[in-house]
Amino acid sequence: MIRFDGATGYAYDGHRGTDFAVPSNTPVLAADDGTVIYSEWSDSGGWGVVIDHAFDRTAYFHNNHLFVYPGQHVSRGQLIALSGSTGNSTGPHVHFEVRDLLTPWHSIDPYGWTGPGQDPWRWDMGYLWTSSPPIPFLLPLAFPGGARWNYWYGMDGPPPPVTWRLRDGGHGLAGYAAMWDADPGAAAPRTQATSGAAAVPGPGSHTLHLRVFDRAGVSADITYLYLYDVQPPSSTLRVDRAASNALDLHWSGSDDLSGVKDVAIAVSQGSSPLRPWISQSADQPAAGKTVGALRFFGAPGSDYRIQLAVRDAARNPAPPLVMNASIPVDVGPPASVADGAILGPLPAQPDGTAPVAGLRQEHPAVAGAMLLGADASLNALGGDQLPDSAFPASLAPAIDVSRTGSGTVRLLADGSTWTEAGAAGPRFAVNSPVRLLSASDGALLVAGADGTIAGGTSVASSLPAGATVADAGLFPGTHAGLVLDSSGGMHAFGGADAALAAAPANWTLPGQPAAISLSGTPQAPAGIVIDSSGDWQTFGSLLLLPDKTFSGPVFDPTTGLPIR
Repeated sequence: MIRFDGATGYAYDGHRGTDFAVPSNTPVLAADDGTVIYSEWSDSGGWGVVIDHAFDRTAYFHNNHLFVYPGQHVSRGQLIALSGSTGNSTGPHVHFEVRDLLTPWHSIDPYGWTGPGQDPWRWDMGYLWTSSPPIPFLLPLAFPGGARWNYWYGMDGPPPPVTWRLRDGGHGLAGYAAMWDADPGAAAPRTQATSGAAAVPGPGSHTLHLRVFDRAGVSADITYLYLYDVQPPSSTLRVDRAASNALDLHWSGSDDLSGVKDVAIAVSQGSSPLRPWISQSADQPAAGKTVGALRFFGAPGSDYRIQLAVRDAARNPAPPLVMNASIPVDVGPPASVADGAILGPLPAQPDGTAPVAGLRQEHPAVAGAMLLGADASLNALGGDQLPDSAFPASLAPAIDVSRTGSGTVRLLADGSTWTEAGAAGPRFAVNSPVRLLSASDGALLVAGADGTIAGGTSVASSLPAGATVADAGLFPGTHAGLVLDSSGGMHAFGGADAALAAAPANWTLPGQPAAISLSGTPQAPAGIVIDSSGDWQTFGSLLLLPDKTFSGPVFDPTTGLPIR
């Protein structure tokens, strides 16, 4: 550090910017003209905005509300957010930061060097502000409303007119000029009013330019993007003639405005109704063409109908395409269990009814995995073969399944358990059960969301305020284990307190705490904690963890879908 008077020293407080202590919901304005490149949530910065200014970038974090979107042009003094205390913050303030692009992620002081002599830091030269000193509320603030900006209108109907209302920023209002798809310019005729409206032009991508004037002679071009698409996308489908028990499907979708967002393929066998098979949705559709290929395993000698449905981001559907295909009788043996797991057979639901739910839990097994549906159905993934499993008499949703010496046991949301023969097992008085734990001696324990451990010791009193149980695990050969809560904290039950010394007191991963896997003993524990995004963190000795802990799914290189 070099202080203003030339004194030097070393210090680090982990902070790159300047914190301005202002009340919540104070208007936050753009420091200069530029293009928004970031406008979203982060756990550390809360709701934040980053603006690119060609030679440098400015950042504004911990806001309560954002008014801009990536790709939007903003003018100096334009309202971009309302301040707050979101993210890693101890009180209402605005974190303001200027980043130099010549040195990646190097933050500089926008006020420049004010000490005697030349600035000693060559990356941080000069005074960046275009006025001296910076004047808050330099321009009136515009609040466009009506139609939503940066949103594709289409199948749901045309966008309503855009409306706005201006507020005096301190220098007095001097009118506005509005124009679609071009800046009206500083010399444009002005409308002397504090509010206005404009109808969105026809289909396409349109930018509203709202140039606002104040009585100090300053104006700003404030822009908002409006999107409208009524043209349906086009699509193609090709099914290669089968030389085996697999049909190769090739599809494409094309849309020149909003882009292809949703693709769905349905399949039927013989004259049966079409049933949903594969669907995908693009997070950020782009205009142009998108393609894909899939492989469907059918039964020898069977005829199939395959339907392709495509929608664009404005929810306009393409005309559905249907093709017929057959699997020859003499193609060899039918698909194996592993083959079928790549894409699966036709969905097993009654004609004309939707599937009940979906996957509830997956448990690793010797040669694959055991899958529990929310309807209490049991399925095998990979090489495992499961016995026929009768459905429980209870209609409550399934929560978990565990294997015991006498077979599988399923836990339902009402606290009841059921064997694979459909017979009732023990019933647990647990509110919102989360996990069914099976000890090596056949004893069953149930962990509830409130910290109750039926058959063990409750950890409810040690849960932080507002936290719930995310998962629980047992140490092999014991009734002792650890509970993982929704804040990342761990709690011992059944005499496993010694394990807490090796387990992390809390852990920080990008997603929500989701699962815990244990091995070893409470005195020499090992485990893995996993978050909802798939990131994981270990504790204890990895040598104590069984191989199946690390046995992930195997993917088909052609389709990218799991085999086991």
